[in-house]
Amino acid sequence: MSFEKPIIIYKSRWLRWMPWNSWVHGQVLYPLVLFRFPKEEVSDTLFRHELQHFYQGQRLGFFGYYFKYIKLWIKDGYKAHPMEIEAEEYENTPLTPIERKWKDD
Repeated sequence: MSFEKPIIIYKSRWLRWMPWNSWVHGQVLYPLVLFRFPKEEVSDTLFRHELQHFYQGQRLGFFGYYFKYIKLWIKDGYKAHPMEIEAEEYENTPLTPIERKWKDD
């Protein structure tokens, strides 16, 4: 199952309930992209990082994304997680016009 565009939710209550909410500002529950803050407070860097996780979900599919993410999280932890490293590498990539539209809508 693959989605063409993310479902973006700002000021997500989900992130406020999570035990790690003090340091998590965004999270992908593919195809949802959740942000802790209102739209105006979400930086392009954070948006791009989470968007990269959405693209990972597109590439791997719904179940493949979660299977691989959890497997690598158990194996490598969060800081050395290859999917997190990939998202970090894209953080400073400028948003495309369609990505900007997704962010601003």
